[in-house]
Amino acid sequence: MTTTARSLGSARGRYASLLAILAALVLLLATACSSDGDSSDNPENTVKVYAAASLKNVGDELAQAFADDGHDGVTVEYNYAGSSKLVQQIDQGGDADLFISADEENMDKAQDLKEFKFKDSEPVTIATNQLVLATAEGNPADLESVDDLKDKQDARIAVCADGVPCGTIAHKVLDTAGITLKNPTEEANVADVTTKISTGAVDAGFIYSTDAKAGKLNAIPVQGAEPNRYPAAVTTAGANKDNATAFLKFLQSDKAQQILASYGFGAA
Repeated sequence: MTTTARSLGSARGRYASLLAILAALVLLLATACSSDGDSSDNPENTVKVYAAASLKNVGDELAQAFADDGHDGVTVEYNYAGSSKLVQQIDQGGDADLFISADEENMDKAQDLKEFKFKDSEPVTIATNQLVLATAEGNPADLESVDDLKDKQDARIAVCADGVPCGTIAHKVLDTAGITLKNPTEEANVADVTTKISTGAVDAGFIYSTDAKAGKLNAIPVQGAEPNRYPAAVTTAGANKDNATAFLKFLQSDKAQQILASYGFGAA
């Protein structure tokens, strides 16, 4: 091999090594930038909200509006269930940053838990709702009022389980009216009752006006049912997370209130 050939071979080798080093550097930098920009790796950028099932329809829009309001990169992660179930989950170690109940009774129970035992752990009401008697398509039981249930014992009626806000209110209304339902179906939360009505599995059910509106269901007013409040409070974990306290503050803003109103919720 000539001296010129050996020189060319050596140059090609050095060039190849240099390219390999540069490629490695580019990959390393890209990985570092990706890690720095990935909010999911930073617990501070995830707000875990334990919310009453009746907020499911509006939850995503509230989260997006919060992000658009100067909190880009923050993820609001919801856990929806009946309010009493959420209190139980928090008591058993659920990692909630913020709890939104569909009534004050379950929020009072939550306030007795160690997760809420800190200074300034004070719930704030973010919305109200109203119980209605919603009918399946075509109103198969021909109901016009709650009182009609006295004479239509064969009607298939769904209610939330007692202890869940929508169930507590419904049972109180029925007891006051002297109505005992014959073989009602009890569901874990208002979303499950709404599904039963929407699919025709029952003739009617007690749900919130917001759920009836979302499902485009015929809603019969329930006389004597007071609007239920939605109190919200951060947990000990949430109190130490800026984005959690910021989300609670946002829920009280004019923008959030407008969104809630568009889904049928009443003013706080």
